[in-house]
Amino acid sequence: MREPILLERPTLALDIIASSERRRKHVQACVIGRDIRFKTTALESFASRNWNNIVFDALVVAATVEFCDRALARKAAIWGREFDVRIAVHDVDLWSSSKVYGPLITGLELLTGDRWKIDFVSRTVPAESPRQITMEFPRDAEAVIAYSDGMDSRAVAGLEKATRGDKLVLVRLGGSDTRLTKAVRAARPFTSVPYEVELGRDNAENSARSRGFKFAMIAAIGSFLVNAPVVIVPESGQGSLGPALLPVGQGYPDYRNHPAFTAKMEALSLALLGHAVRYEFPRVWNTKGETLAAYARLGSEAADWMNTRSCWQQARHVSVDGHRRQCGICAACLLRRLSVHAAGLAEPASTYVWENLSVATFEQGANPNFKRITGALRQYAIAAVMHFDHMAGLRKSPEYKLVKGRFVHGLAQGLRKEASVVADKLDQLLARHEEEWSAFVDSIGAQSFVNAWISSRS
Repeated sequence: MREPILLERPTLALDIIASSERRRKHVQACVIGRDIRFKTTALESFASRNWNNIVFDALVVAATVEFCDRALARKAAIWGREFDVRIAVHDVDLWSSSKVYGPLITGLELLTGDRWKIDFVSRTVPAESPRQITMEFPRDAEAVIAYSDGMDSRAVAGLEKATRGDKLVLVRLGGSDTRLTKAVRAARPFTSVPYEVELGRDNAENSARSRGFKFAMIAAIGSFLVNAPVVIVPESGQGSLGPALLPVGQGYPDYRNHPAFTAKMEALSLALLGHAVRYEFPRVWNTKGETLAAYARLGSEAADWMNTRSCWQQARHVSVDGHRRQCGICAACLLRRLSVHAAGLAEPASTYVWENLSVATFEQGANPNFKRITGALRQYAIAAVMHFDHMAGLRKSPEYKLVKGRFVHGLAQGLRKEASVVADKLDQLLARHEEEWSAFVDSIGAQSFVNAWISSRS
């Protein structure tokens, strides 16, 4: 009898140190100031009266997780990896305590599907505090929202601001508001992520699960600095729950925007910062199309949704005639197109590299001047179509009862709702997704390569 093949997990040992500190022998060093670089202006936009060294260390930990996630590739046949990390911090006892270490490690392992071992040691030299410049940090904030250039982010921020006004604080996670002058942006808190991670080469791994930890940690820090009791997670139902409900292929479920993960971050925030915060999901039981439609009803200013980006593809992979577009065929882009259609709106075909989904072949759908059609892009597109089609058929499938039973338990705990209520809400969300997907697929025509892929699955 042939012996079974035991697959070893990829491993990475890493020391996170200041330039003056020493690393362990035979262990790779990640140096603060070289591999993790803090951006002065952005860091100063976090420097409120509540600033302390724990906040700085929390940013270092978030950057460390991102560095590890990007630096070590996953194997095709095995998802998980192992990390052995040592981080120099200002308060070793706090970071090493069970009340902090427990939710930190369980949260990371739930989020990434990897094994994490983190040892905390004392910094030899305290970090320099950022300069506190003159800016208005709200004193009566009700909530912060993790704000990016994404469609859900823009729409939900608009909807929440319509009721909360200036008591909603934006914690920007990327980009900048070009409508504001440089001086005005400099006087506002939380202008962008205050650090950059430099690997010195292309990413070894692009699954980017650590992005959920980065965004949740920075939002928690923002809520602490303005003493806001709520962090709003803007993701709508398909994007929040779909990736965890229906993992792609043999991949690990994606919990980046899932309440089960944010519950861990609530515990971490309380233990680490002494700040009780709730992560709320105001649109989790709405489709992205419903969220967009609600935002559009706010009036003419809401037309800025067309300026948002959904695509994660790098610029070099989605450029046409020197201009960056969105690919139009990855899961994020396909959900965007589905949602625009469901909301009864439209956007220019030139938004996407794949301008036309109604043609017979995948290649014909791209702009004729786009010359970088690859097998990887085709696989992204097929995976996206299959994911949303599977989601549309899930409620009526034989597997649904079993899948729902497993899924609802953790979701109900994360949302602090009765399981029966969550189960009914999930049924309703999937039914509306099914209706929207069916209408979208019909709109692109039976001759579409998208429909051909769906038919081949049946």
